[in-house]
Amino acid sequence: MKRWRFLEVVIVGLLIVVSLGIMRDLLIPGLPALHDANPHIARAISYHTALLDGQFPPMWAKEVLGGIGSPVMMLNYQLPYMLGEIWHRMGLSYFDSYKFTLGLSYVLSGVLMYLALRKRVGRGGAWVGSLLYTLAPYHLVDIYVRGALGESLAFVFPPLLILGFTRSSLPLLTIGWAGLFLTHPLASAAFSAFFLGYCLWVGDKNKRAKRLKLFGVSFGLGLLISAFNLVPTLAMTQYTYYSPELSNTLQMFPTLSQLIHSRWGYGVSLPGTADGMSFELGLVQWGVLLMGAWVARREKESELRYLLGMSLVVLVLILPISIPVYQVLKLSAIIDFPWRLLMCLVFASAWIGAKVVDQLKGWGRGIVIGGVTVALLAIAMPLAHTDKYWNKGEEFFARETGDSYGEYAPCTRATRESAPFGKRAEFTQGSGTIEVLSNKSNQQIFKIISEGKGVVRINTTFFPGWEIPDQCFVTKRTLSHIDDSGLISCPVEQGESTWEIKFRAPTPQRLGNMVTLGGIGIYLWILFRSFCPLSTKKKR
Repeated sequence: MKRWRFLEVVIVGLLIVVSLGIMRDLLIPGLPALHDANPHIARAISYHTALLDGQFPPMWAKEVLGGIGSPVMMLNYQLPYMLGEIWHRMGLSYFDSYKFTLGLSYVLSGVLMYLALRKRVGRGGAWVGSLLYTLAPYHLVDIYVRGALGESLAFVFPPLLILGFTRSSLPLLTIGWAGLFLTHPLASAAFSAFFLGYCLWVGDKNKRAKRLKLFGVSFGLGLLISAFNLVPTLAMTQYTYYSPELSNTLQMFPTLSQLIHSRWGYGVSLPGTADGMSFELGLVQWGVLLMGAWVARREKESELRYLLGMSLVVLVLILPISIPVYQVLKLSAIIDFPWRLLMCLVFASAWIGAKVVDQLKGWGRGIVIGGVTVALLAIAMPLAHTDKYWNKGEEFFARETGDSYGEYAPCTRATRESAPFGKRAEFTQGSGTIEVLSNKSNQQIFKIISEGKGVVRINTTFFPGWEIPDQCFVTKRTLSHIDDSGLISCPVEQGESTWEIKFRAPTPQRLGNMVTLGGIGIYLWILFRSFCPLSTKKKR
């Protein structure tokens, strides 16, 4: 093995060791009481159940909202649960699959950031950039406080986009975009704007034109591959209570002092400054941004200036000063918590840090690399811990809402609240016996013996995609102690009868599936051509 390759292997190995050390608490048995742990476990269970029932891709989560179900699987990002399903099929519990996906995302984000930056700067710069990316306090908040599975996985793909643009690789760029689209809506929107600006601004005219072409083709192909998730989400979310504005976006801006320093905690984001969690960018990251500004004044390099300019734009959008911008551009419809844009600021500061270190020469460069490494580790190690743990088994989480506020409850219900009835079907008028012949997420069959005329309520929420008998109807609220609106009721006659309801993919889902198949076919052809280019023989 050549010396330089050996060094690369050693550096990547050290990055993995550092990342595993930071993730060590994920090895503790049990489920940490992270902000998003409950809905993620509920979705993982629903994803697995739906696949067993023949739903592909999974659409209807049968047990969430207390057992009445919701379309949360169809209308939410799916890539994290695809990965979790793989680990679960390999023998891991739902808890361990969740933690493994968090940990793997963290390790991969650092390794890919190093490999991406290494193609643009020296080893020292790439090393520092990777550590700035992985050891940023906000990155640790995503893992150890929020347990934000989608956002943690989204950290993997921006480095892949850097690598794709550096190598002019359409396959890499396509995977990067598709990964973002299937992982985190806000991250995909933010980085789409970031890299579009990069293609339009950085480099000479020929480079910009080439990058813009790569951007357009890869972005479009990424959309095609992700269509099975994006099309139903865009078309059918309107039939639920979902809205980012449920988070009271305009009251959730952190202050500049909180971005500079805020106390580490495991609480939640609150209006004002009484937050129980940290929004700190990182003292080292702030130092890097200041150094980058100083270097940019001297070097006048377009890439560095663009990164600094975008950092300033993101910083403004995180702070309360941008409230008028949110109001005019209706950004609250896209951004639920402005501090989530810290992900972009972490990314930009890591890239800037790599470029700044690459400008240094001589012995001072080694001192800076060593000092930054020690400082980042000294700050990150005390933060990288879990707090409390759940003392409940996996079955406890199956009937959670599967979201934060019950926002994916269908609008056929008069409320976003759960409705834990306990039975799959029951008489609301009359009496008799009900035998459940099939209780799948996409099919329910009941054998009913009624002693007279009556009404049977099937405790499943109606949503487009459910096919119900013509006689059945959507229930209006009839109970005072629990809201039964939006469920399916069927009138029955005396005697024995069999009733069946089925969930079939709605038209937007079927359309998205077809587009995805076409996108995958195009991608495989491009991949084949990149490895096996067509050749023509010259005629004599």
